[in-house]
Amino acid sequence: MAKDILPDVVVIYDHQKAGNDIPDMGAKFAGKLRACGIDAAILFPFAGPETQRAWTESCLGEGLRVLVGGIMTHPKFLVSEGGYISDDAPERIFDLACDQGIKDFVVPGTKIDWVVRLRAQLQKKLGPNNFDLYAPGFISQGGDITTCGIAAGPYFHAIVGSAIYGKNNIESVEMMRSAAIKVTSQLSA
Repeated sequence: MAKDILPDVVVIYDHQKAGNDIPDMGAKFAGKLRACGIDAAILFPFAGPETQRAWTESCLGEGLRVLVGGIMTHPKFLVSEGGYISDDAPERIFDLACDQGIKDFVVPGTKIDWVVRLRAQLQKKLGPNNFDLYAPGFISQGGDITTCGIAAGPYFHAIVGSAIYGKNNIESVEMMRSAAIKVTSQLSA
């Protein structure tokens, strides 16, 4: 179990991209995560509102914290960028997540305009500072953690993903630590 190694660490499971199978699979997914000692799950429910509702309810029913994302960091994702996903999908996904009581959201660290846009939506729906924003897309993908952190606001959490695969972890951690100090100092100024 995940908690056997580091019992005090919050374990967030990122399935790449959970929440897209049929609605009934949500309960099986959530049950397996809980059985493994996972604390939270990241969902990117692009399959539609019925699946989003079912997977979110299943995760919450198992006592898992749910982080919801609606837009990816890579290019050509949304229709306006040359991709397949509707441009209004991220906001619709976040709106339903808010209605389901979610307060943790994943935003794209490479698309600051979307961070600003989604944060404004969440402030309107949930109130200022009543939610946390998490963002990937730094280091390997070129997103600027400082700019993103400022756009995301005081409850910002950077996600480190592919940048640490096969690399010196100390170097990656030091890069993130330096950026976090810079973000913190700019937010408190």
